[in-house]
Amino acid sequence: MSRESNDDKQFDASESKLRKARQEGDVPRSAELQSALMYLGFWFAALFATAWAAPAWIGMAARALGAEPWPEGAGRAVTDLARALAGQAGLATLAGVAIMALPILLGMVAQGSVVLTPKKLLPDFKRINPVRNAGQKFGKSGLVGFAISLGKALLVGVGGWFLYASLLSWLMASGGMQDLQWIEGLGLILRRAVLLALGIGAVFAVIDLIWKRLEYLRRHRMSRQEMQDEHKENEGDPHLKAARRQKGMDIVLSTMLADVEKADVIIVNPTHFAVALEWKRGSGRAPVCLAKGVDEVARRIRERAQEHQVPVWSDPPCARALHATVEIGCEIRPEHFAPVAAAIRFAEAMRKKAREGWGSAPRRREEG
Repeated sequence: MSRESNDDKQFDASESKLRKARQEGDVPRSAELQSALMYLGFWFAALFATAWAAPAWIGMAARALGAEPWPEGAGRAVTDLARALAGQAGLATLAGVAIMALPILLGMVAQGSVVLTPKKLLPDFKRINPVRNAGQKFGKSGLVGFAISLGKALLVGVGGWFLYASLLSWLMASGGMQDLQWIEGLGLILRRAVLLALGIGAVFAVIDLIWKRLEYLRRHRMSRQEMQDEHKENEGDPHLKAARRQKGMDIVLSTMLADVEKADVIIVNPTHFAVALEWKRGSGRAPVCLAKGVDEVARRIRERAQEHQVPVWSDPPCARALHATVEIGCEIRPEHFAPVAAAIRFAEAMRKKAREGWGSAPRRREEG
């Protein structure tokens, strides 16, 4: 069942799904990267320790044992000296811990691992499912993790041997060294060891980071049904969206048809196109398009014109040209002045005849 479910997920995860996963605290985390950053913190801490902390600790120990005098210590109480000793030791320790922790914290922020979400605080019984945990341990992810750990252990062993061989001469001559020389020597060993671990950790951190990213994207792949559900959620149900679009078109159409009664003339195809024009005499403007449409909309424009006794002029070339070039609310173009003027003259003549009693309503002028 799980294999079939994974095979059904053919599509890459959408940005919306990945964003929702990040909000829930589900982000790709690389343990190897955190280990490498921990080694980096150790390396900086080793530099700090050998340069300042260790000499300071040795000096404080020597003063505490009486081997060296305290600066300006004459006449000071023992408690004051102890307080100063504790303060210096605490400051050095806190500085070392902060130096080690800083790269780790920066790595967590860079990976997006610092996500505060209530879902992560709730108990999840899936985490203690032995079957699920066994599948993770012995599955593809578990095998890759084991291979990374094994490879890192082998490289650490080989690198440790070469490090020991390179420091063997120093170790043989370390018997006659003074205290500070010992500290410097141990600092050198520590820095080299941490640098070796850092180099090995960085190599496997890159490998693990790439693998965790690919595994994360594979785990969040989507099936066709999930894609459709997300599309409905983000864009709305197509049926509801079509209904909203149709409702908006009906509102626009009702407004447009309401303006037909103000038109001076309707120029038609006669059946496929209809354009309603208004001309305000004395305004100095060309006739304006109040409504236009094809097929069903054209039929409704003609019916509305008949209801309000608006003259209808049949001129197929002019009707098609006006419908294609003039937008609603705009004036007609100069190349259409002549045929539109003929239509307006016809409309005025029909209205004049209607006023003189020639008919109860303007008639349509039919061509041919």
